[in-house]
Amino acid sequence: MEPPFAPVAVDLRDYVDFDLAGARGRRVFATDVVAVDLSCLEPGQLIAARTFPTADVIYTVLAGLAWVVTDDAEVTLQALQSVMVPAGIAHGLRNDSPDPLIVQVVVSPPDEAPPATLGPAVEPAAQRSTTRPGLVSRLRRGLGGENLW
Repeated sequence: MEPPFAPVAVDLRDYVDFDLAGARGRRVFATDVVAVDLSCLEPGQLIAARTFPTADVIYTVLAGLAWVVTDDAEVTLQALQSVMVPAGIAHGLRNDSPDPLIVQVVVSPPDEAPPATLGPAVEPAAQRSTTRPGLVSRLRRGLGGENLW
């Protein structure tokens, strides 16, 4: 029998990693379906234009201001704003503000996620479970027990 899944909170402050030499990324989570990174940019730094042929990317600003640029448009994101860039669209990100920028980057599927330093929550693929408890089991566990149904 598969052991029950026990969610563990991750403190994103443990992943904040600024470097004056350039933007830094740390992998927070990774599965076969999604990769989640935390990217930190000092003022004036950027993530160069790139295209993910088959992966969608979601950028969510946690602190600071980000400029997400494509060939056709530019959007400014403030803290707690997000934008999705579909697969196949060339785009880049920059910090033109005087403040540091912290961005959560979600890439799915993760095959095209850029390299990032692994954080403490990322398990090697060989250690991850490939099966999940069924929905009813998860609901029972989340609602307080097996005797609910």
